[in-house]
Amino acid sequence: MRTLPPMKALLAFDAVARNESVTLAGQELGISQSAVSHRLRLLEDFLGETLLSKQGRKLELSEVGKHYHFEVDRILRELSIATGQVMGVANARIRFHVYSSFGIKWLVPLLPKFHSLYPDIDLRLQMDSELPVLSDRTGDAFVTEQPDKPGYYKQLIRRELVVPVCAPWVYQEMSEEPVEEAIWRYPLLSCDRDTGSEPGTDWEIWARTLGLDMPPKVKIHSFSHQVMGIEAAASGQGITLASDFMVEKDIQGGRLVRLPLGGWETGFHVYFCCKHGRMREPAIKALADWLYHESSEGS
Repeated sequence: MRTLPPMKALLAFDAVARNESVTLAGQELGISQSAVSHRLRLLEDFLGETLLSKQGRKLELSEVGKHYHFEVDRILRELSIATGQVMGVANARIRFHVYSSFGIKWLVPLLPKFHSLYPDIDLRLQMDSELPVLSDRTGDAFVTEQPDKPGYYKQLIRRELVVPVCAPWVYQEMSEEPVEEAIWRYPLLSCDRDTGSEPGTDWEIWARTLGLDMPPKVKIHSFSHQVMGIEAAASGQGITLASDFMVEKDIQGGRLVRLPLGGWETGFHVYFCCKHGRMREPAIKALADWLYHESSEGS
């Protein structure tokens, strides 16, 4: 004999847990807030456990609620996939959340290859200036550097190596003297990799890593995002330090030249993430496999 909870109550609990809101859950289910609350109480009475509590205005899962929803979410997703397969409906829509610089400089140029391989997958790219928050409310799959969240699968895509790049004509101007000396005569385009760090900190670490002496008086132009530093370098405004995978296409296309100097391994790692149970979904598994294949980790 199966011990099953009231299904409408279970669906209400799932909607509230995912949306972190009774109001949004009611909108999703097409019922009133009071009806959602009634169904939640019904489920808690059935289980004999408190699943949700209010902390001020915020609704939070209890520890029991967190563990229970992890299993409920997994089971409902698998049921949805199995039902779709029986009905001949593919579950191929993915909200893919990435941070902007990675999306613009690495992922977007590769999208035609993905779409040609998987024309039936509806990949909905969403970008943030900051690293995305891992949550069902924001996306189905993510690219992030902060993957350690309970219940989430992570897969390494790239390890960052920061390298100096500049416009081709700037590099030509530097050819009359050793590049490790000429580099300091040009504006250094500094990107803030650590909030609160002083402009030029990235160059100081890079120089120290390579055993180079960075002069005390060099012209530094500061940017909050790598993409701006890269574009400034491409237009001849100076030399920037950029993630190697961010400038691959620019170097191949002749917009930028990588200076013949070493790189700095920053320890910044880029990961693909999704909930563990969602790796069973064919579309998300295909996306994860494709990213790994296209990355240096998969080559």
